[in-house]
Amino acid sequence: MGNTRREAGLLPLKPLVKAVSTSTSTSNNYPAWHPPQNGEVRSPCPALNTLANHGICPRSGKGYTIPVVIDCLKRGLNVGADFATVIGTAGIASNPNPLTSGLYFDLDMLDRHDFVIEHDGSLSRADASTGNNYSFNQTIWDTVLAYYSGMDNATIPVASKARFNRISTEAARDPNFSYSPVQFILSYGETALYLSTMGDPITGVAPLEYVRSLFEEERLPYELGWQPPKTETTLATLGAMALELNAASGEQVPEGVILGEKSLRAALIGLNAATGEIENNAVYAIAKLTGALGSLIGL
Repeated sequence: MGNTRREAGLLPLKPLVKAVSTSTSTSNNYPAWHPPQNGEVRSPCPALNTLANHGICPRSGKGYTIPVVIDCLKRGLNVGADFATVIGTAGIASNPNPLTSGLYFDLDMLDRHDFVIEHDGSLSRADASTGNNYSFNQTIWDTVLAYYSGMDNATIPVASKARFNRISTEAARDPNFSYSPVQFILSYGETALYLSTMGDPITGVAPLEYVRSLFEEERLPYELGWQPPKTETTLATLGAMALELNAASGEQVPEGVILGEKSLRAALIGLNAATGEIENNAVYAIAKLTGALGSLIGL
């Protein structure tokens, strides 16, 4: 599917809690938001789509390079260069011809099934076997929201259970369900990322209305009082939170995998997270060119 060009359309919206007055916010000069227009493309990733909708990342959704990803993730969400580099590397590897066309990716290339970023059991997208693994799916997202019923904040214990329910649900009903150690790691990373960027990278507490804005509208919730977290989100903080999420769910870790910063990096650069051996030659070749290998001592 990643080779097919798709023009983004309007997302189905669900009413959010009434916004706070902008006079209470630190600045009224927020990056302008608008839903994707004709000719603009989007991905299965709510965070990258959101940054594009604000023009923090290119609104076109096209021509994303490592410097572009590092810059817009830092400015938009205070995400560090280490994570931005590996996620950008995975994006470039999703380009069907990354070396001949240039080291870049377009957002709609990221829906290549099980090619690093896209995975079954998503929090807000259907599995690839349904024929649409890239559009926001309100029915699926509602199963996540159900775990937060009566709560104002998303938290690690509850987010962990909501994530594991998505995995269990799709494993039971999708005969083509895929859940290798790579998907295991990235699924935890996905939940850690929304708790960190919409809330706190250390505590994992995030106001639920901020989280809903990110997923349902693909909009940064400035008008609700949100600002980028003061603490930077890095591979280290995401890895630490993934460990907490796993402990809260009680899900068994795949044999040989040590969940954390190094396993998250390994999963995004084509290495086997259990053995450290090259598992995806294409992704690993791109990682050597982008500097995403980083420190793999002890992997």
